[in-house]
Amino acid sequence: MLKGTILETEYYRLLERYLVPILVKLKLRPNHVSLIGLALSLAAGVAFAFRPFWGGVFTLLSGLVDTLDGSLARSTGQVKKYGAFLDSVLDRYAELVIYLGIYFYFYRQGSLGHGLTLVLLLILFGSLMVSYTRARAEGLGQKCLVGLLQRGERVILLGIGGMANPFFNRLMELPFSRSAPDAVLMVVLVILAVGTNLTALWRFWHVLNNLKQEGSSY
Repeated sequence: MLKGTILETEYYRLLERYLVPILVKLKLRPNHVSLIGLALSLAAGVAFAFRPFWGGVFTLLSGLVDTLDGSLARSTGQVKKYGAFLDSVLDRYAELVIYLGIYFYFYRQGSLGHGLTLVLLLILFGSLMVSYTRARAEGLGQKCLVGLLQRGERVILLGIGGMANPFFNRLMELPFSRSAPDAVLMVVLVILAVGTNLTALWRFWHVLNNLKQEGSSY
């Protein structure tokens, strides 16, 4: 949803103006930044298992760092296939470990039922398919940036959901409150479960239609 928009353009302009020069002064390379992003995602997964607020904070930080490696590479002329491949693979692991942390959080709370397990599995499936459809499309020479829940949007939702969850949990302690435990985090997970798979299907049909118009269908 944010890909290719003015918001994305302005976001990266700010990164290149204010944060990338700091990385250059620190003599960090894009691959170093990618590894820092993975470390922050691991911290996010561990934090989610025990304190969702900090899980959300580390998730947003990992998302910020994830966008910095590309900006640094472009600004310093270090764009290479090696780094792009490394970043893509690390992104998948980074996202999976965050979901694993959320899984253990609900397990520790004793609220991991069949329904929530299914939701988490759908998120994993949808997230991987969103990435795969884009990668496969680009391998065929097709642009594939359509969809509502690309990686950036997923990171933002998880970050905000994790940070807001404990505050809404406190509402349960108020008289006449009807808030359910971890309601915010559960709502975010349901949105991700539905949205990621719809995004993957959207990309699937988008690329198929483009290939058909080019006469590339069997």
